Amino acid sequence: MIRRMMRSETAGNLLWLTVSALLATAVWYIAVTSADPIRQRRFIGIPIQYVSGNSAVMINSPARTVDVTIQGSQSLVSSQLASNILVRADLSRLEPGTHLVPLHADIVQPNTGGFRRLVSQVDPARITVELEPRVSQENRIIIELSKAPPVGFRSGEPAPSIEQVIVSGAASRVSQVVAVRGELDLSASRNPIEVDLRLRAVDADGKRVDGVELEPQTASVTVNITRRDDIRQIAVRPNLLLETLPEGFTLKNQSYEPESLFVSGAPDQLAKISDTLLTAPISLVGREEGFVTSVPIQLPDDELFVMGGDSIITVSIEIIPIVVSRQIDSIEVDQIGLAEGYTVSIVPTTVSAIITGPVVQVESLTGDGIQVIVDLDGLAPGVYDMAPSISITQGDLSEDNVSLSPAELNVEITSPEAAEDDGGSLAPIE
Repeated sequence: MIRRMMRSETAGNLLWLTVSALLATAVWYIAVTSADPIRQRRFIGIPIQYVSGNSAVMINSPARTVDVTIQGSQSLVSSQLASNILVRADLSRLEPGTHLVPLHADIVQPNTGGFRRLVSQVDPARITVELEPRVSQENRIIIELSKAPPVGFRSGEPAPSIEQVIVSGAASRVSQVVAVRGELDLSASRNPIEVDLRLRAVDADGKRVDGVELEPQTASVTVNITRRDDIRQIAVRPNLLLETLPEGFTLKNQSYEPESLFVSGAPDQLAKISDTLLTAPISLVGREEGFVTSVPIQLPDDELFVMGGDSIITVSIEIIPIVVSRQIDSIEVDQIGLAEGYTVSIVPTTVSAIITGPVVQVESLTGDGIQVIVDLDGLAPGVYDMAPSISITQGDLSEDNVSLSPAELNVEITSPEAAEDDGGSLAPIE
């Protein structure tokens, strides 16, 4: 009897203790939620991170973003950022085929405590993906010349550092790839070059195949570029008839374009041409102000022709009154700074100078008082277009009083090694 009463009293105490604890918890929860109530917040456009496997590749285009709703205490919900939410679609264990994949959202830095954790819902909750087997194959590299070297130069066969590239991806897309292509632009290259080209996979029609991976993605390509012997770059100069200038007026400046032309013909004919070609004579009769004119270049042989067919030179001439001008021709071009063992070819070897200034100083100036110098210090073997510097050693005139024609010279620096490698001149191109 006594034992029954003790058991009954103990059970009752436990019951009351449990009920009291539940009531206390409820009161605490009501107090807490009253101060920090439960709220919901919706985030729009959260990106999906696809976790891919090694055996299958997704080929369709499912949604890339979803909406996520989080629920929790007001203080926690309001402090969250969209960047804290991570939505994943795990494809790593899926076989090829069509699958309905659930999306899972996690709070990267929830900063939560107790049972007041954030609850998240994803909309849509699942996405449909189509997987194909991942395959790989080797494809050869094709280097295409998108732009040829400048006129007067030729390029050798491009030599890529590798011959094959591994193409990986979905079987249906990899099967479309017939080659890996790189495009080479040589429009600004006059010397041998080595460049890194970005590669792209192409199909039988030459169109790019997207959705595949290349390993490696780039290739180093070397190309030898040499000067052609059937084309020669020749400086041009306007043939101004300065003696026809009206009395009391003078030529202040002249400019023209192009300053050189590419002339094609047999190598022996090209070798006979002088360094500078003249335009048809330009008369200055009656000219008392500046003007622009177009004149043809005079070729010494009918069998020679200008590349592109355009032999017209546009000349801009500025005339001012009461100024004396004088032209001095055949001024030798000197060079400084050429590295030991190198040789240089400067075309043209002589230039013309038009001097403008006070009549006493201009008339007393001779060709020996003008130095035209090309500074080659630090230049490696190659082909350059360079503007020479001018030095006046007589009188008070400065280089600002002198206009050279042509204004730029074609400079080619060679080394003994390069001369031996050439092995003689190239055969003309038919």
